[in-house]
Amino acid sequence: MSTVSQDERRKPWEEHNVFASLVLAVLIPGLGHLYQGRTIKGLIYLFGILGLFLWGVVLGEGIVVYNLPERGATRQITLHYAAQLGAGAVSYPALWQTRRMAKDNHAVRQLERPLSAKFSGHLINMTSEKVEGHLIGTVKLEPTKGEYGAETAGVFTGTLEGKPIELPLEGSFYLDPPIAAGFRRTLKCNVAAATEDGSSPGTMITGFIPRSLVNSYGVPPDPDQLQEVTGRLGKQHELALVFTWIAGLLNILAIWDCVQGPAYGFGDETWTKNEPEKDPTSAPAPVPATNPTPTA
Repeated sequence: MSTVSQDERRKPWEEHNVFASLVLAVLIPGLGHLYQGRTIKGLIYLFGILGLFLWGVVLGEGIVVYNLPERGATRQITLHYAAQLGAGAVSYPALWQTRRMAKDNHAVRQLERPLSAKFSGHLINMTSEKVEGHLIGTVKLEPTKGEYGAETAGVFTGTLEGKPIELPLEGSFYLDPPIAAGFRRTLKCNVAAATEDGSSPGTMITGFIPRSLVNSYGVPPDPDQLQEVTGRLGKQHELALVFTWIAGLLNILAIWDCVQGPAYGFGDETWTKNEPEKDPTSAPAPVPATNPTPTA
């Protein structure tokens, strides 16, 4: 029976274009392996590494992946973000989101077009600064012309502490900049008049509406926002960061496996130096006979 040498074994990572495999593996974990026909490994890396990274993003409410070098620093890629870069294309948006955020990105105090979005927040008494209840529902706002010029008006429809309510909105209005970190966008607006439940005109709604993925993912947070989310989430935010770092570092090993093959080959290598390879078909060497020990 003939044996197959290590050099003659099938190497699936060398049967396809190595450069193409490298590019695919760098962009998306496991994609290079799938291109090579190594389906099981490819799926493990795809769902394992990419899933771990996205799990971290969700745990951290989107304020996880970002590059925020200090002003005047010679290194433009922080160590925090360098570890995440290994995860591939899912980390790349942070490279240009900083520039987008700096261009004509301001808080909105007067709408230019109608706004309709889901809202979650609180009803606040502005005189006593007391929270009157939790709101869940929908806000519909549009630009109007009031007695003193341009204004914002609309209505909140939903529930206050679980009870149906409709609040007319008018007057002072604030909306976070369109491009910012996190999937939640702060909205504040005055309540226009008294309502059936006894809410006074001196109340306002304050809470959050959704921010689009394009305008939130990869955007660096400002110091106040970062302090708020770390204080509110605590260890959960730290865990979210660790998940993204581990995913990035794991994918570096997966890229190496894609281009160079398994780190330990096929598992039957000869590990002892200078030890000749044994032929499995050869007969075992005879054991020399030993003289029995004489007995007294």
